[in-house]
Amino acid sequence: MRAFDFWIMMLCCLCWGGNFVMTSWALSGSTVPPFMLAATRAVLVLIAMGYFLFRPLPKQFFRLLFVCFCVGPMHLGLLYKGLQTAPASGASIISQALIPMATLLSVVWLKEKIGWRRSLAILGALIGVFIMVYEPDALNFDPGLIYVLGAYVSLAVGTVVIRKIQDVDWRVYVAWTAVMILIFCTGASLLFEENHAEIWRVDKGPLLIAAIYAAIAVSVIAHGQYFRLLQTYPVDRVVPLGIMITVFATILGILLLDEVLYPRYIVGAVLILPCVWIIARRGTPAPAEMD
Repeated sequence: MRAFDFWIMMLCCLCWGGNFVMTSWALSGSTVPPFMLAATRAVLVLIAMGYFLFRPLPKQFFRLLFVCFCVGPMHLGLLYKGLQTAPASGASIISQALIPMATLLSVVWLKEKIGWRRSLAILGALIGVFIMVYEPDALNFDPGLIYVLGAYVSLAVGTVVIRKIQDVDWRVYVAWTAVMILIFCTGASLLFEENHAEIWRVDKGPLLIAAIYAAIAVSVIAHGQYFRLLQTYPVDRVVPLGIMITVFATILGILLLDEVLYPRYIVGAVLILPCVWIIARRGTPAPAEMD
């Protein structure tokens, strides 16, 4: 992986890590419901990126819509629903299921091959995450964790299918994902959530802060560049780098939410960082690197 793309992926992980903290804050500390938050986010994305809906439809449009559905309303709806009740540390552990699931699907569907060095690096990074986030109480069962797991199953499927889509501008992908989120999450909010006007009056601050952050940092920057990277590099090269989301979420939790810097955070980070370097370095070059 080129150094530029590696740092772009690190920026994506930083954006996602911040969103984990921001979403948990908005959903657990106010009356903001998950589908209303997702729909508000989609509106803001369309204000910024709606122009790209009017470009000619790509040849693989329906496959693109399937990816947009998996990564958009399915993933967000389940994730936001889960974060209403699930402990942040437990949800963080569950989120790492994306790595083995997407890697396994890439081997089965895309016939990608994973060397023993990268396999060990992925395992080492996962162990580092567990060291960082493990708390005895964090693994208590919460129904919200089931929703979080479903969210990352959906994201894993969408991540692998992205590799089968060619010649699609990432901005078109972001815009159509926002359309899918708006349609499905608005409908879900009208069916399952109530008192929208009252929520807007009382808690529009947390709603707008979380939605604006998610729209710009996550949808436009992180998801857009993630789509581009997955079209350029094998799944097993890109997805495992997402392990850094937990590292950034932990750092931001310490800086912004005054969480305690435990020794296990340092031990986990020391194990994760060299593993991430191995994951990014190993393997055959992407076509863009061979020019």
